[in-house]
Amino acid sequence: MPMIDKLLRTLLVMIMTGMSLVVAANVFCRFLLNFSLYWADETAQILLVWLTFLGAALAVREKSHYVLNFLPEKLSGKTLRVFTLIQQVLSMATIIILLYYSTIVTWQIQDWVMPATEVSRTLVYVACPIGCLLMLYYAVRIAYSRDEEQPITPRTNDEI
Repeated sequence: MPMIDKLLRTLLVMIMTGMSLVVAANVFCRFLLNFSLYWADETAQILLVWLTFLGAALAVREKSHYVLNFLPEKLSGKTLRVFTLIQQVLSMATIIILLYYSTIVTWQIQDWVMPATEVSRTLVYVACPIGCLLMLYYAVRIAYSRDEEQPITPRTNDEI
C-alpha cells in the first residue's frame, strides 16, 4: 500500500476519533455539567467537512461510490472500453470542475473568521480542494492501472 494511502487512512481515523471525542465531551458537559464547550460545535463541523472530503477520496480509491452497473454488465469489447473511457473522463472532469471552483471560494474567504474558534474559514473550505486533488490522484491511478476490459464497478467487501 503506497504511503499516501496509509496517510489518508490514518488521517481519517484520527479525524473520526477527534470528532467523536469532541462531540461526546460536549454532550457530557451540556447534559451533566450544565454548560457547553463554546468551541465544540465549530470544531466538530471542521472535522466533519474534512472527514467528508478525505473520505470521498478514499471512496474513489476503493471504488465504493454509488454506480449504476447494469449497462456495463451488458457491454463487451470495444463498446465496453469506450463506455469505461467516457465514464472515467466524466468523473475526472467533474472532480476538476469542483477543484477549480472550490479553490476560488477557498481563496476568497480567507479573511472570514469563525466566531468561536477564531480560525479562518479557509481551514474548513480547503478540505474540498485537497479532497479533490486526492480524488483526482486516485481516479488517474485507477485509469492507468486497471484492465481496459473492466468497467468501473465498486469493490465487494471481499476485495477490500
